[in-house]
Amino acid sequence: MSTPDFFRSRLDQMIELRHPLAVLARRLPWAAIEAAVAPKLVHQVKP
Repeated sequence: MSTPDFFRSRLDQMIELRHPLAVLARRLPWAAIEAAVAPKLVHQVKP
């Protein structure tokens, strides 16, 4: 019995793309979310 290599599998082959969370993830405006959150996560060096 062979075990598939987990790290070589494609994510879209591992999840059910019709699952409600997968559908929701495709509809979210990820670029806008990243643009809004990224400035707040920048590491700031204190003098």
